[in-house]
Amino acid sequence: MDQKVVRKLEAKIEDAVAEVIVGMGLEKVSLLPSRQTMHLMAKAAVTVYETAVENHRERTEER
Repeated sequence: MDQKVVRKLEAKIEDAVAEVIVGMGLEKVSLLPSRQTMHLMAKAAVTVYETAVENHRERTEER
């Protein structure tokens, strides 16, 4: 995937993760993760998405 798109996806997902976790608060989640941890969570999510895109391309090319 284009690295510009990857970085944008990571930033948007990181913001969404932060919003959800902070919105839930300590009553629901036992630990508020650091910004670095939320960044890593976003990077992991985008990596999974990139893999799904690549798998889809490979299956489409096989047909």
